Amino acid sequence: MEQAEANQIRFREIDQDGNPVDPAVARPQDQPRGGLDRPGRRSANPFIIILWVLAAILLTGGIWAFLEASETLGSGSNPMPLYFVLMNIAPWAVLSGALTVLALLFWHAAQWQQRRNQ
Repeated sequence: MEQAEANQIRFREIDQDGNPVDPAVARPQDQPRGGLDRPGRRSANPFIIILWVLAAILLTGGIWAFLEASETLGSGSNPMPLYFVLMNIAPWAVLSGALTVLALLFWHAAQWQQRRNQ
């Protein structure tokens, strides 16, 4: 009962005549070009970069809004509703930024562990 081997799918490359091509003997012009397939280099995920930027914006914007609103909330010369809104949004922005950073750190740790196990 060789069920394990029957479930495996095997792919092989063929040339323009339909003959199997051994990947170890493939011609250089058949190899994909570009920097993405280099063995020692990994490309950066643009979504992760955007998340890091968003986390930085949320943290710095939330801290700035909290400091700005708490500083000017007591004075009567500034419009009250804007600073009141900033004061209510600032803690949630800081919390969202901190949770995003924490999630990204867990994601990077999982990616590192996966690369280490390969």
